Amino acid sequence: MVKETSRASWSHLYEKGLVDILVEHNVPIYRGQNGWVADGWKCITNKFNQQFPCAHFTKQQIQEKEKDMKANYKAVRDARKMSGTDWDDSLSMIIAEPVIWEKLKKDYPRVKKYESKPFVLFPKLASLYEGSIATGDMNFVSIPHMDLTSDDVSPTDSSTKQYRTSYPFSTTLDGGQSSNMNGQGEVEPTTCASSGQKGEEHVKKRKQSQIALVLEDYVDFRKQQSQKFVEEMKEPKQVDEFSIANCVAALEPMEDLTIAEKSKSLWLFKCQLNREIFLNTKDPILRTFWLKEEIAAMEKV
Repeated sequence: MVKETSRASWSHLYEKGLVDILVEHNVPIYRGQNGWVADGWKCITNKFNQQFPCAHFTKQQIQEKEKDMKANYKAVRDARKMSGTDWDDSLSMIIAEPVIWEKLKKDYPRVKKYESKPFVLFPKLASLYEGSIATGDMNFVSIPHMDLTSDDVSPTDSSTKQYRTSYPFSTTLDGGQSSNMNGQGEVEPTTCASSGQKGEEHVKKRKQSQIALVLEDYVDFRKQQSQKFVEEMKEPKQVDEFSIANCVAALEPMEDLTIAEKSKSLWLFKCQLNREIFLNTKDPILRTFWLKEEIAAMEKV
């Protein structure tokens, strides 16, 4: 049975996979001026269900999810332009005081979900919906990466940061010359495509660094588990004085019990307390009497 749109369950893995597929099909053959064409949506739906065979999403469900992600992206994009807000590119989060956040949530209800968690798909959605057009409001995508690639500027130098924000093509090399100047000292304009490429490279490097940290933590965790296992194996095992084996060894030689009574006694030895009473009772007559009383009480239940 085909799932209804309202019942489609979207995980972060599904969302990321869909965005990657949308970016892959973000070409004129699949996408027109007003969005993806019919053949484009068909290819996107088939590719998604091939990649995630357990999803079984329909074209309508995928289209609705694309609209939802686009609306979330636009809300965050517009919200970060408000006065008093800042954008942390490494966390993909809006940074603002609580009073500013209250206004953001009122004006842009969709940003509420990203108040305490990152919008990790924002960079890819920006490249998907904004492209390489320099509109001025998307400069934040590439400019922060230019700051990070500079080695001769202190991160605490606010005046230098402001200069680089205004002139992203002024990143200098060790020789003190502009990296975008030719031999005659003329400034070569920086294209949005090259800035976007550098931004994507930085995002990839950051993701690779995060993956490396996760793998390192996992390796350390496995090492600790292995070391703990080895230490436990080296430790001498404590012998259970009141084990079932000891109880059976003491039960078998008892001549005052029938085979049936001995068989029923074995059920009593499932209890730790019964095993302790049985083995701690040294008088053979008392031990036999106690067993018969327990067997009789067990039969009445």
